[in-house]
Amino acid sequence: MRTRQEFFGHYLKHTSVAHSLWRCYECERFSKDRLAHPVLDVGCGDGFFAEAVFGHLDAGIDLDGDEIAKAQAKGIYDEVLCASATKMPFKSATFRTVISNCVLEHIPDIDAVLKECNRVLKPGGTVVTTVPSEIWDNDSFYLKFFKVFGFNEGAQWYNRKINQIFRHYHVDEKGIWEKRLRKAGFKLVTAEYLIPAPVYHSFEKWFIPAIPSKIWKSLLKRWLLFPASRVWAPGFFNWWFRDLLKLESGKGVCYYLVAKKIGK
Repeated sequence: MRTRQEFFGHYLKHTSVAHSLWRCYECERFSKDRLAHPVLDVGCGDGFFAEAVFGHLDAGIDLDGDEIAKAQAKGIYDEVLCASATKMPFKSATFRTVISNCVLEHIPDIDAVLKECNRVLKPGGTVVTTVPSEIWDNDSFYLKFFKVFGFNEGAQWYNRKINQIFRHYHVDEKGIWEKRLRKAGFKLVTAEYLIPAPVYHSFEKWFIPAIPSKIWKSLLKRWLLFPASRVWAPGFFNWWFRDLLKLESGKGVCYYLVAKKIGK
């Protein structure tokens, strides 16, 4: 099993520093749990996350046809389809586990997605997901910066803008997720904080330098213009962030949620 630092280094070869800081915590946490197969990855993208953590999974779906094509070419999934999470192209009771890494917060009709997750799961099946926590809106570096100088309207503008940039529809506390899951026929069994606030603050500071990566991803379908140039990055940034990457969550800006399907 890879360490957090190893996941960080792996991502740095292909993506921005900000993206790598966030993903290494998620990768490490997912890697600690043994998933019951068959597994469906909802919002799988190009499969980079699944490949890094699991190596191979049974099925994946995503709305981005270009990302699906990449996942198909890599052979990360036995079956990967361009499909909506609100209407999955699978028979009921097909999977034992559904995973979704930082995807559900981007889908407006979250109730429909959770209902579909329940439908495609076998009795006693499990859904495992990461989503932003309420700390995302309450403990931001720039939010605090605005408030220190009395710019409360600026702080509110920043909150709205950052969620707009990230296309967040759901940034909620544990209780809200628990109610949503219960409504969809699940019992929440695990709700752990991930990504400590200091890591989030560093993520924010490195977000502006990551803008070119977002541009390359949109235009060229890859995070870095010259990926081969990043051979030096894992060693350097693991040293640069050596203390930061040792931090455990306490209260974090992301939730790791595990819920079980209720009933037979």
